[in-house]
Amino acid sequence: MRNFYFSALGLLAGVSSWALVQSGFNAFDALFDANIHLTDNVSLSDFFLEGSFVGFGLGMVLHARASLWYHHKLVLVLSKMFLGAFFGAIIGLLSFAFGYFMQTLHIEPLLCRMTSWTILGFLIVVSTEIFRLHSGFILPRVISGGIGGLIGGGIFELLLLYQISGPDHLFGLILVGFSISFLIGINENRVTSSAFRVLSGPQEGQMFLLDQNNFYMGYNFQNDFILNDYAEVCNRHAFIWKNDKEVFIENLYTDNEVLVNYRSIDHQQSIKKGDIIKIGTALLQYYEI
Repeated sequence: MRNFYFSALGLLAGVSSWALVQSGFNAFDALFDANIHLTDNVSLSDFFLEGSFVGFGLGMVLHARASLWYHHKLVLVLSKMFLGAFFGAIIGLLSFAFGYFMQTLHIEPLLCRMTSWTILGFLIVVSTEIFRLHSGFILPRVISGGIGGLIGGGIFELLLLYQISGPDHLFGLILVGFSISFLIGINENRVTSSAFRVLSGPQEGQMFLLDQNNFYMGYNFQNDFILNDYAEVCNRHAFIWKNDKEVFIENLYTDNEVLVNYRSIDHQQSIKKGDIIKIGTALLQYYEI
């Protein structure tokens, strides 16, 4: 299910990039027809614009992937999409600008474009992870993004070479988004062996996958696991981390209450399959998958 989700999200990111590229170029064509010659500036050449729009589309969708998966509130999803679009546009511009700079050094154009795609995938994932530096799983995700950019860019160039990239490179951009997102998903699934299932309240039935090494839980939007509309849940209530094959839960503040199997923990405690965790009025059960 998670692989399907990441695949669909990557396809959506590719379609978004394509739509933005077409809309952006149509807008600049309209300005040109109106004798507003913004495209005379080298920084607004087709090459740079395409990179910026591609990064915008990929960043907008991929930055919100966790919020979409966990059904966060709309305002949080939209804020993540806005940040992703902002960082993505800058990243796309820088990535393609670097490829352009390589071409000025008389390096093979194909190698320059492949470098741009790889840097784009690498930095897009960096931008999605920048707000959760505590995860303990940043480097594998970032490497996956770079490999995804390299593979997707390679497919894009092959489709372009054989003139089967679809209308205005639609197929190529879809496969770039798919490759980056799919490889991130594979890497996350590889380290996901456990989860929390919510047993009560408005989020009953929701699963929190332990797909990184460290997690914060509470009601604040900066947490990894957000417990909405539960009484007695604090801003940052609990901290969960992995140590080899063991999983521990820690009560972050003495004023909080964290119960394992309905027994209060003083500071931290290991948890095992089937344990019931109570945080405020929220009940969760720990699963191994």
